[in-house]
Amino acid sequence: MMALSFNLRGAMAHFRKVFTNSTSLSYYFPPRTTLMGIIAATMGMERDSYYSFMDKFDFAVSPITGLRKVMFGETYLDTDEVSEKSLRRLKQGVPTGREFVLPSGDDFLGYRVVISPSNNLMKENVEEMKKQIEKIKNALKSPAFPIALGASNMLGWVEELRELECQEMEEIDGEVSSVIPSEMKPELRNMRIAIEELVPRRFDEGRHTGKLSSYLVEIDGGKLKVKGKVRGISCNGENFVFL
Repeated sequence: MMALSFNLRGAMAHFRKVFTNSTSLSYYFPPRTTLMGIIAATMGMERDSYYSFMDKFDFAVSPITGLRKVMFGETYLDTDEVSEKSLRRLKQGVPTGREFVLPSGDDFLGYRVVISPSNNLMKENVEEMKKQIEKIKNALKSPAFPIALGASNMLGWVEELRELECQEMEEIDGEVSSVIPSEMKPELRNMRIAIEELVPRRFDEGRHTGKLSSYLVEIDGGKLKVKGKVRGISCNGENFVFL
């Protein structure tokens, strides 16, 4: 089966947790819904118009740099009552906190993203899915809208875009490069593992997230050794589990 792989890079990121409101917390990695949005933006697709198309693809993501989070204080305009006074900041704003993801030990933040057509769809229409992969590949080379790491002012870019020939993986007894579901129990070695809870996987047409999932991520960019049933792919000897 085919897959696209690329490195998503940037200075910093903010992948807002869906359950936060005035204080914006961030996941360590882009959820599947964020990756869907990034790809859709490169293809020039409008907001809320791409959910069914992007659901034809599976996504895996791996940190390729160390990750750390920092919290900054910010003051937002109070827009409960719009007036010249509030817009000129003569009225006290609303203090809040915002969490960012920064690289640890590197100049820039980096994630490796792997996209693969759903295996069932691939079996049904190989040629059509090849065309769609080619469209995504061309869009990543020449994005219609700028690539951003979560927030629109945190611009990013794509490196090392390439096609891979991979094999479907239903069980594993070995190392995984990507983020994994929290149900899997990795072998504990000298590493730093974080759990991210309540992470969205998909949107429906009303932009509802539905069931949320939990994932484990090795925040130094290392691999996790696991054993058991998975849904993922193996490409050139490297294993990835889908979000």
